[in-house]
Amino acid sequence: MIKEYFLKTLHHWKILLKDRAYLWSLFGGILVLTLAVFLDRFASLHHDKYVYTSVGDLILNVLPTYNLEFLFFQGIYSIIWMIVLYSVFFEPETLPFGMKTIGLLIILRAGFIVLTYLGPPIGFYFGSEGVGFDSPLKGLFFTNDLFFSGHTALPFLAYLLFRKNLWFRVIMLIGSLIMGVTVLLMHVHYSIDVFSAFFISYGVYTFSNMIFNQLNVRFKKILEKYGWKRFKEQLLNK
Repeated sequence: MIKEYFLKTLHHWKILLKDRAYLWSLFGGILVLTLAVFLDRFASLHHDKYVYTSVGDLILNVLPTYNLEFLFFQGIYSIIWMIVLYSVFFEPETLPFGMKTIGLLIILRAGFIVLTYLGPPIGFYFGSEGVGFDSPLKGLFFTNDLFFSGHTALPFLAYLLFRKNLWFRVIMLIGSLIMGVTVLLMHVHYSIDVFSAFFISYGVYTFSNMIFNQLNVRFKKILEKYGWKRFKEQLLNK
């Protein structure tokens, strides 16, 4: 079974990499995603130079602050690796579309970060109340990058993007909910940051689908025509 999956993936990549449109789309996806990560980090670093006022939050006001560092860091990085590995090994035809869509989401978030002059919630886990962390990943953490929650939005967007495997989609949906609860219990996001992430992710997916869907469908049709199933049928007929 594992060997067949490996051969199937290899066969699909050979087909897709022979298609000029796929190569350009893949290159475009890499550029968009790279630009998005740069802009998001630039916006977060710039915004963290300032101190902004915190506001009240109906939900956070009744929630104590919890130490959920493991879920906050390892949870989101596990989700990122699952998205990368799944798209490479199971849906390579969707990879360019996925990178562009995720890139658009991150670029939009970078813009919202710059537009929103708001301090972290009261009870912020990494705040000045004497709580903190010693994680080597702390250099990747910012305090004023609040709207909207990337921890919540990314796995939900993956749930919308990749449709072949039901179990993967369920894992991404559950991961999005867990990440949303995690950032709320740590008080590192306002409730509006978490709840809006679902709607914004859906909007970005819909917008990206309108722009890139034609190419996305083309790559899927290529695999339907020359993919693993057709390849095995040809072998049996020889």
